[in-house]
Amino acid sequence: MHDVVRVLGITAAAAALTVAGVSLPASAASSDGRVIASGGLTVRSAPSTRSAAEGVVARGKVIPIECKVRGTVVDGNDIWYALPPTTGEWVSARYVANVGAAPGWCAAGRTPATGRTTTALVARKGPTTADARTGATLAQGATVRLVCKVDSQSVGGNTRWYWTTDGRWVSARYVTNVGAAPGWCTA
Repeated sequence: MHDVVRVLGITAAAAALTVAGVSLPASAASSDGRVIASGGLTVRSAPSTRSAAEGVVARGKVIPIECKVRGTVVDGNDIWYALPPTTGEWVSARYVANVGAAPGWCAAGRTPATGRTTTALVARKGPTTADARTGATLAQGATVRLVCKVDSQSVGGNTRWYWTTDGRWVSARYVTNVGAAPGWCTA
């Protein structure tokens, strides 16, 4: 769970690099958001209400946001924010008011990886089998463009899920990478 010390440490490190004349890469840039959920906001291990709860951030707290992806719909909003610097802390954007500029999409600027389905595969709104199906089932052998990956629900012993260029999630258990695998959504 993010705490004030870690946030201050990240801010101090970024300020020190700026003073030293070192510019941070675009992926290291972070936006901020204020929690507006009345009872606090649950931090999840993946961008899904079906993923494990990692903790709660109090209402009014300003949190750093690394980037955004689409995930489980929460009160009409399917955007989820990644909290830096880990690969496994996510919050629903429904309960976060941006402070300044909204964050960019995760893995923006990266060339998508290519994968091929090993069986007929259901794409989902979020990275769990409990998330709603979206679109038609992908045929065995279908080519999918993979933006990035997260760890979430294990499927056949594989915890990786891929976010596709069309904003859907597929289990990596049933996708063979053609070339390099995609990077983490938050890297």
